[in-house]
Amino acid sequence: MAGGEERPRSCMVCGDRATGYHFHALTCEGCKGFFRRAASKSTDLTCPFAGSCKVNKAQRRHCPACRLQKCLEAGMKKETSSSSVHPPPAPAHHGPRTASAHALRRGQHFHGTASHQVHQ
Repeated sequence: MAGGEERPRSCMVCGDRATGYHFHALTCEGCKGFFRRAASKSTDLTCPFAGSCKVNKAQRRHCPACRLQKCLEAGMKKETSSSSVHPPPAPAHHGPRTASAHALRRGQHFHGTASHQVHQ
């Protein structure tokens, strides 16, 4: 490959474009989220087709049991929390914030507390 070009990486579960290593496996954002939700549930998933479902980008939502099995086969580990793989950034403290500055940062309009009061 020519200088600095990186070949697109594929998700080890469904073949979609991988965004990085999540739960110890190279996966896409969809499979990362699916595994996080499925691993936290205590229910057992079962495949109605004896585990023979195809798991690819187009059909990955059809059978959660087969998708979870493929996640595990790809090396994803339930005991790894996403916070230990990607620690949260330290909160930045830039001094006291006013309500109007906080609302504007979120793209909302702030008209002061008087405009939000209901007079009876």
